[in-house]
Amino acid sequence: MFERRALERIKINQPALLHVAGIRGCHPCLVGNFHGDGAMLHSSTHHTAAFKFDLSLDGFKTTKHCRVVWRNGNTCGVKFVDQSDARAARAVGSNCTTATPS
Repeated sequence: MFERRALERIKINQPALLHVAGIRGCHPCLVGNFHGDGAMLHSSTHHTAAFKFDLSLDGFKTTKHCRVVWRNGNTCGVKFVDQSDARAARAVGSNCTTATPS
């Protein structure tokens, strides 16, 4: 099959946490693949319904602000977008407890 996407995806299947503004706590997800501009995520929780959220692969030492660009069930593709206040996201993430990905 011919790959139409310009950026190569790296399969990582790594657990991660996401934080949705207005929803308490952090929620597990699985990052299926990753590239410089975005990622494919899977979560069995309702939090994948959010349009924007913060994603962390390292317990909120660093974050990526995400915007959903496509969905298919509990899987979504996100684009990494500029975040106006990265410190605020880290502060929110510091209150999160690590959870087991679904």
